[in-house]
Amino acid sequence: MEQAAPMKILHTSDLHLCEGAAERWAALDELTGLARRRGASVLAIAGDLFDQHADAALLRPRLRDIFSGGGFSTVILPGNHDYRAYRSGLFFGEGVRVIRHWREPVEAGGIRFWGMPYEPLSSAALALRLRELSTLIPEEGIDILLYHGELLDAFYAREDLGGEGPGRYMPARLDYFRDLPVSAVLAGHFHSRFTAWELSPGRFFVYPGSPVAVTRRETGPRKVHLWQVGASPEEIALDTFHFVEERLHLDPFASPQTDPVALLRRRLANLHLQARLLLTVEGFYNGQEGGSEEELVKSLQQAAGEKLYGEPEFSFMDIGEILEDPLFRLFHRKLAATDYPGELKERIQKAAIRAMMEVRS
Repeated sequence: MEQAAPMKILHTSDLHLCEGAAERWAALDELTGLARRRGASVLAIAGDLFDQHADAALLRPRLRDIFSGGGFSTVILPGNHDYRAYRSGLFFGEGVRVIRHWREPVEAGGIRFWGMPYEPLSSAALALRLRELSTLIPEEGIDILLYHGELLDAFYAREDLGGEGPGRYMPARLDYFRDLPVSAVLAGHFHSRFTAWELSPGRFFVYPGSPVAVTRRETGPRKVHLWQVGASPEEIALDTFHFVEERLHLDPFASPQTDPVALLRRRLANLHLQARLLLTVEGFYNGQEGGSEEELVKSLQQAAGEKLYGEPEFSFMDIGEILEDPLFRLFHRKLAATDYPGELKERIQKAAIRAMMEVRS
């Protein structure tokens, strides 16, 4: 007898769709195409499909075309950005199911999907709700929980949330989910990176990260999560828009001194086609050898070309005159002769340069 293919769920979150933002729509096309290619039964979106509540009304006709006829079902959990967008009765496309209440699961691909639609709950209130939810889940069948909120014991900074403010969003701890009778917790809200924790053997809590850069903080290739029963989480890199940070540290004391323009060109040679560059240039520069600051800035911008995103951060300083000062040259020779660690030498050297710049000004 032929065995059934293993159940697969493609799990993502935080697309923040809105009018314009073509790169986010391209990411959704990438996700739906990947779901078809990998034979996923369900595309699970764990919150913030839309950037704002009003976007749902405007964009729903476009989504119907994308989600209908894909060969898979789509399950959507409301997040903190779009929880008011899913009024009962709204049609988002064939095979689309929205989790509108935590007591009411939806079924797709032979799996029951439970969820925690966003509410302004405290950590203690969420713990109690999850405990009550555990009594509602049947013993038979496969159950998945979608969750959109902050995992308090994860090593994330506030900037990992995308453009959120200082507030907490349905904060939880891993222990809240360990005894929940579900096969996996598929989460959303943390944008920055793909991360997974094992709740018990074969059961995982997973943040996939945003599938497209929504803010400048989301750097590196974006990921999506492919889930199968009993398997470890599979992270899949996407060909979607993302940011790459490049920090050039100018050091006129390096031997030989590296040409910053040539260095930037080498680093950008293999840049991903969908990547855009966030450039920072810092340190000290000898304008008497390499040309003026204006010439350097222009050359760096030309080297970055169309890959450059926004205005670069130029915090370097031209210290050509100081380097030629007899007093500084004597100081530099004596410092080089010491047995201080390299990092300490650099700090002392910077302090001396800044002191001389202040005296000259």
